[in-house]
Amino acid sequence: MNIINLGNRITNSYLLKLSKGYLLIDTGYFEHFYGFLKRLEKHGIGIKEIQYILLTHAHDDHAGFLDELLNRTEAKVILHKDAVYRLSRGVNSFYGGSSGKLSLVACKFMEVMGKGKHEFPPVDCKERYILADEESLDLEGILGGKIIFLPGHTSDSIGLMLENGTLFCGDAAMNGIPSVSRITIWIESVEEYIKSWGKMIALKPITIYPGHGKPFPVVDLKKNLNNVSKVRIRWHK
Repeated sequence: MNIINLGNRITNSYLLKLSKGYLLIDTGYFEHFYGFLKRLEKHGIGIKEIQYILLTHAHDDHAGFLDELLNRTEAKVILHKDAVYRLSRGVNSFYGGSSGKLSLVACKFMEVMGKGKHEFPPVDCKERYILADEESLDLEGILGGKIIFLPGHTSDSIGLMLENGTLFCGDAAMNGIPSVSRITIWIESVEEYIKSWGKMIALKPITIYPGHGKPFPVVDLKKNLNNVSKVRIRWHK
């Protein structure tokens, strides 16, 4: 399967070809929309060809221009039921905290750069939502895989496991600074986060595509599983 990354150095937005149209996994920050359009055009793909949008969770860097996409397409959104309310508010949930000292510094830096409020255009388009059923939703084979619930980073975190061994994990794991040991920088529940890592390892994916950073093998999670158990939440405020 050809995976096109229409994101940038901050957030990945993966585009997958379906039997009819395309599936987009996550958007980016609101201000990144026009850069997204340019990259889409570069690949010769029209925006209206996007038939489905899989939202791994309702954070500003993943749902930032979701409303803009829905205004310009007829795409349906695949999401966790908990994401519905979060999208309608247009702001990240601040439950939880930073996963380490470096993550705490990163959160403080984001505040300095004007990203501390974590707001995005609210989305309320329930008639176009497809609520994910844990590990069962495959849209009658359209996605070529199954939705996987991966709570911990947020309660509404989901991923997509394809039949070919590719796992899109959203922010259940990260790759690159300020992440340490593939651990995401913000965690709502450490207990649930550890379970989600165990679930991803048990799935035995060949390659994991995170919301931030380059793809990596599942062995990276296995090597760092002990580090996850040592995570202690640090409040960012």
